[in-house]
Amino acid sequence: MSELLWEIEKEGRIGTKLPESGVPQREITDDLPERMVRRGKIGLPQVAEPQIVRHFVNMSVKNHNVDRGFYPLGSCTMKYNPKINERLAALPGFLNLHPLAPESSVQGALKLMAHLGELLCKIGGMDAITLQPAAGAHGEFTGLMTIRRYHEAQGNPRKKVVIPDSSHGTNPASIVFTGWEPVEIKSSPDGRIDLEALKPHLNEDLAALMVTNPNTLGIFEKDIKRVADMLHDVGAQLYMDGANMNALLGIARPGDFGVDALHYNLHKTFSTPHGGGGPGSGP
Repeated sequence: MSELLWEIEKEGRIGTKLPESGVPQREITDDLPERMVRRGKIGLPQVAEPQIVRHFVNMSVKNHNVDRGFYPLGSCTMKYNPKINERLAALPGFLNLHPLAPESSVQGALKLMAHLGELLCKIGGMDAITLQPAAGAHGEFTGLMTIRRYHEAQGNPRKKVVIPDSSHGTNPASIVFTGWEPVEIKSSPDGRIDLEALKPHLNEDLAALMVTNPNTLGIFEKDIKRVADMLHDVGAQLYMDGANMNALLGIARPGDFGVDALHYNLHKTFSTPHGGGGPGSGP
């Protein structure tokens, strides 16, 4: 086990020396109330910079990550992002934009986002898109709320959403937050949606079915068009989690096999930097 920084500290050891201050000194109590002034030591380990660097580098190599090797986590498997894409995403002109900046000063970013939206629509075979959600589950919730508004406009908000037992863990949570009841159905022996298990739920209480395709087992739902038709026959919608869209790009478009709404995981499929929305960065 690695030593803690507290275990290697030495009294008086420092990581850097600060230059002499060029401004007059002031008593801290001139600017802070007495009750907020610290009386004891600050409580940080006293170590030199090389020790800090070595400590955290040694800690980092104990963690597995996508730069060290592949790790399968079903629909949450992390995909490798090319390093050049990370650098492009960090261009100061985009990175340092303030969210409340006036539209007149961010036309370049708005143009880029509009073009991105057009491309994502074409890739997915969809009619419209929003870039507002901040992460995968946020996009999932947004898509379900859109479906709910659709049903409300039809005069029946409906009550249930079906999910396969291989569904992503966020699916039932998003369903509940949308005001519906999640209903799990067992997969068939080959790991796909069991059509016979789905049939009893095909009625006017069913709002939608949520599916990841390829699913969490890495299997393509070959009956997906038939599933979509079965849902549409009772007025229900098909929602697709795009966690594994990498497998479909250039081969199939969700809109073409009957998907009504989907979210992308841009941090998985299109190398948006991880961590912007926890852990995704916009669906």
